[in-house]
Amino acid sequence: MTSSRVLLQLLLPVALSACVAPPSVEPETVVVRASKLTPADSSFNARVLSDSVKVEHSFSASLDRNVEPLTRLESAYTQQLGSDSAQHVRVGDTISSAGMWGSTVRYGGMQFGTRTSPRADVITSPASGGLAVLPTAEEALFTSLGGRSATLAEGDVATVAAPTIASTRLVAEGCSDFSVGVGKVRRDYAVMSNEYGPLFANTTVACAVPLGFTVEGHGEYLDDDVAALGVGLARQVGPLGTASAAFASSRTVAGGSGWLARFGFEHSNQLFNVALRSQIQSRDFRDIGGVVLTAPVMQRDLASVGLNVTDRTNLALAYATQTTWDRVRIDVIALKQSVSVGRGALSMSAGHSFAENFGSSLFISYKRPLGLRAPARSPLREFDLDMIDSMFVPH
Repeated sequence: MTSSRVLLQLLLPVALSACVAPPSVEPETVVVRASKLTPADSSFNARVLSDSVKVEHSFSASLDRNVEPLTRLESAYTQQLGSDSAQHVRVGDTISSAGMWGSTVRYGGMQFGTRTSPRADVITSPASGGLAVLPTAEEALFTSLGGRSATLAEGDVATVAAPTIASTRLVAEGCSDFSVGVGKVRRDYAVMSNEYGPLFANTTVACAVPLGFTVEGHGEYLDDDVAALGVGLARQVGPLGTASAAFASSRTVAGGSGWLARFGFEHSNQLFNVALRSQIQSRDFRDIGGVVLTAPVMQRDLASVGLNVTDRTNLALAYATQTTWDRVRIDVIALKQSVSVGRGALSMSAGHSFAENFGSSLFISYKRPLGLRAPARSPLREFDLDMIDSMFVPH
């Protein structure tokens, strides 16, 4: 029975491409990628590509007798609408969009729009128990504090690098930046193959309006749980940078309602970048990624500064603080320096938590590829979260 299931899942992308992929002038390309090759756990991704069609199927395999030998991760068919169009339709497993605020969720269903990837600060790698709500780098900073965030799977934190604050997306004209999705939320992603939960809907639309402003509307709905709706406003302020503000409200099935307000500013040039963001919310505000807490978050403030010291050296500093409605405050500071050494990269990360019973950490690592390609330089705003996570282990 197990071997039949394995064979069926391996043949699925071939069967889908034969049934739905339209003829293409250029030969189709088959891409197979493997990652995390370990005796205990490996993941594979197979894709069939043409000019405007993509059929993909990914799964994880394990030699551990206590778990399923093969677990399906994602199966999807993506069709681009026109050769010069950024619009696409995706059917199958996908990741929802999020605007200046909101949750990013894995779900199975349909997605239509121009946004093909989540925000840069969303961590897409970890497995998740329960509803597959993806955490952001901001939320990962406070995971071990019991904050409003999804839990990272063990071992995933060490491989995560993401900007603390994602850049605000501005629209030049019209309403060309949008995404609409509906389906059922994925459950136990990377743990179970075909587990789906309640009905889910998500919409994000960003439009250019007079005076150089970008107005964005975002809404998300989870059946028998929560509905949230909000609007964002952003504008380039000359050479100073980009300013943004977002407001949202939520209502739960239990009858609770709440509000959220978020303000941000960012500046970037060839030498350095600076990003600031502050968020306040009522005790009862919830999005799909939220959980009911005895001490919900009242305010979060984030700041990051990146500096290109030389062509081969960069320095990044991040600071985050959180205050709950019980007036409990935690402050975290992290510093990372990255230096190119030959064909590799030497990184040093240091962090400190000012909370009582938590400590400091220092990580030094060197990475060098074994292939012929030179390593890509790390984005200026990225830093390793394994160092941050270690600070929240009581000493």
